[in-house]
Amino acid sequence: MAVVGTLCTSWLAQVTARRQTRDQGAVEHSRALRSERLEAYLAFMKAAEPVDGVLHRVAHQDGPRVAVWNSPPAADVLDEALVELGAAVDALYKAQARLDLMGPKAVAVEAVNVWSEVRSLRMYLEGVRHDMRAGGPSADGYRTGLQAAVDAVEVSRDRFAQRAREVLEAPP
Repeated sequence: MAVVGTLCTSWLAQVTARRQTRDQGAVEHSRALRSERLEAYLAFMKAAEPVDGVLHRVAHQDGPRVAVWNSPPAADVLDEALVELGAAVDALYKAQARLDLMGPKAVAVEAVNVWSEVRSLRMYLEGVRHDMRAGGPSADGYRTGLQAAVDAVEVSRDRFAQRAREVLEAPP
């Protein structure tokens, strides 16, 4: 009986040791993945930083808000904004591809939405530039289109940040 007890105790000790090793490995893997995800999320947010400058110059200019929203910016400001948005779209695309690998899917989907909304803002401003060259957009059309494009970019960025925060705050 003592031999059987000793064998059972030895077997239980081995099972427990294996489980602890496996559990510790899972925790370490989760920590490493979280660290890699944080790095990828920060790289994506850094790729989106030029968009802030564009939004400030095009939509959040100092001065009376009505005047800002009623007319497009000067042609040189618009041209510079389009160049910066083009670079941001490329950088966001590259950073988003990494997020597809790092996951989770909910964060990757929100990253695609940010990229898409920044592209939409760029296309809207390209249309404004085209209209300026052809005689100018109407004030109401510009104001409505700009507000919609800016809101979409800001909402998509907030959703991305929220999803990323949820992943990073979840326990390992």
